[in-house]
Amino acid sequence: MPMAAKEKRTTPRIQPYIVPCLLIDERGDRRLDGYLTDLSSRGGRVACEGDAPEAGDTVALEFRIGRQVESSHIKAAVKWVRRASRGMRSVGLRFEKVATAERKALEAVVAEFRQRVAEIGQG
Repeated sequence: MPMAAKEKRTTPRIQPYIVPCLLIDERGDRRLDGYLTDLSSRGGRVACEGDAPEAGDTVALEFRIGRQVESSHIKAAVKWVRRASRGMRSVGLRFEKVATAERKALEAVVAEFRQRVAEIGQG
């Protein structure tokens, strides 16, 4: 039986985390609707249709972070892009230069989600 790949991430994350989002290219002239499907305080994964950005590109990710921040505009590096089902693309992002308020909001959302999962598991 094959062994499962060891998880490389050390930052707690939420998966699945389905939130509408917008990817904006570095120049601001290309906007791509998608869904944030995985989130940590250091990065995330976006599912989108059409021409996704390429690995190495810099984008801004706009989405609503929990209750603390009305909406975010977080700069991110595209780490990888994979084909998903039905013409969808999965885009892995690493956040860069996140403002303190947004970083705290991200950490709070992840902590709250993990707490709720733990409570459900005990119930």
